[in-house]
Amino acid sequence: MYIERKEELSVYYFIEGLFTDATYIKIVDAFPEELLTIPTVAIEGGPLMTRLFEIGNSDRVRSRQWIIDIFAKNKTQRDEIGYRIMNAIKPGIPTYNYDEGFPPAVTPSALGHLEVLKIDYKPIRIIPELVETLYHRATLLFVAQNTTV
Repeated sequence: MYIERKEELSVYYFIEGLFTDATYIKIVDAFPEELLTIPTVAIEGGPLMTRLFEIGNSDRVRSRQWIIDIFAKNKTQRDEIGYRIMNAIKPGIPTYNYDEGFPPAVTPSALGHLEVLKIDYKPIRIIPELVETLYHRATLLFVAQNTTV
């Protein structure tokens, strides 16, 4: 499995673990394309960016933007979900070797750490006339860099 996929899974399981006390919140690994269940948190790995960091070396420093879409019943629920995620990711996200297996059956070994470089929280207006069921939405964008790979 590629390191990028291991990072995607690490972010997914990290966010999922934040809501073990709120099992009514659906956590999904991509933007939802099926009938939307409210509340839902959708996690998607966005653009990967690389840059050279040492003269004469072809290795690159890699960072990635992560897109977390939040769909909630009301403004308070939307913001509570967003703020919980935003505050939890500030210190970074540990990455794991999912070649060894997946939780809860297996606890994979630590692989690295995603250092969060930037966080943006953006509420998105929903026009009631355009949606069948009124809901509230936000997008949390963050940029992270794996400090150990």
